[in-house]
Amino acid sequence: MDKSDIDLFALRSFCVLMDERSVSRAASRLGLGQSGMSRQLAQLRAYFADPLLVWAGGTMVPTPRALALRDDLRQVVETLERLSSPAQTFDPASTETTVVLAATGYMEHIFLAEVMNAVAACAPGVHVKVRLPDRQQDVSALGRGEIDFLIGWMTNPAPILRSRLLFKDKLVCIARTAHPKLRDGDGLTYEKYLELPHIQYDIPGKTTTERLLQERLSREGHQQNIKYHVQNPLTVAEIVANSDVIATVPGKFAARCHGQFPLQTFDLPFSLPPMQNRAYWHECMHSDARSRWFRRLLVDAAKTR
Repeated sequence: MDKSDIDLFALRSFCVLMDERSVSRAASRLGLGQSGMSRQLAQLRAYFADPLLVWAGGTMVPTPRALALRDDLRQVVETLERLSSPAQTFDPASTETTVVLAATGYMEHIFLAEVMNAVAACAPGVHVKVRLPDRQQDVSALGRGEIDFLIGWMTNPAPILRSRLLFKDKLVCIARTAHPKLRDGDGLTYEKYLELPHIQYDIPGKTTTERLLQERLSREGHQQNIKYHVQNPLTVAEIVANSDVIATVPGKFAARCHGQFPLQTFDLPFSLPPMQNRAYWHECMHSDARSRWFRRLLVDAAKTR
C-alpha cells in the first residue's frame, strides 16, 4: 500500500480499536457496521505491515507494534481533529491579544481615542498599539502580520488590501484669531496661503493629503512656505495659536482644537477631493474572527464622527 494512503478516520479507528479491543464495540462507537470496521482494521494492518490486534482467549490483544504506535497516533488524531475543526470564534471579553494600528497623530486624536475607550469597555484583555504609518512599508507589514490595520486615506491602495469607509473629512487651514494678515474681509486668499509661513506635521513618507496638496500647488508652479516641521499634531495647533504661521489640517482636528486654542478656520482657497478615512487590512486576514470583530468595533465608533 502507498504509505500516503491513510486518512483521519482510519487513524481514529485505530485509537477506538485500542480502547475497545473489540471490532463490534469499536464499530458501534464509530457508527459503522461490523464489516465496515473490519475493513478499517484490514487497511490499518496493510498500512503498518503488522496485525496490530490479534485474537487471544476471546479478546483482541495488541501487538508490540500497536502498543508502540498507540500514544503517537492518538496525538496525531487529536492534532488533525483540532486542525480540521472550524475556526474558533473570537471572544473579546476573555481573550488576551494586542491589535496594532498604523495611523497619523491626527487620526489618533480625532478617532482612535474613542476606539480605545470602546475596547476598554468590552475587551479588558485586548491591548491596542498605535504606530506611525510608513506608506512604503505598511502593505508588506500588513501581510507579515506586524500591523493589523492601517487607518487613514489612500487614493490607490494595493490590490491585496481590503478596506471599509469609516468617515469623511476635508482639509482646512487654521490660523490664530488675531492674525494680523487675516483680519480683513477677504479671508484666506490663494495669494495669502502661498505667502504666509506654514507649520507641517511630518510622518515617515508623505501622507495622501500632503501629496495631493503638493501636486495641486505644483501644477501652477507653487509650493507651501514651510517654516516648521514637527512630530506632534497638537504642537501644530499650539504654535499656530501663538504665532503668525498657519497650517493645513483635517477639519475634524481643527474643530477639536477650537476648544483648546484661540484659532480660526478657513476653507482652502482651492479645491481638493474630500478625505475618505478608511480601515485597510490584508486579504489574508479578511476571514479572521479577531479581525472581523475589530472591524465592527471601528465601524461602530465611526458612526459618531
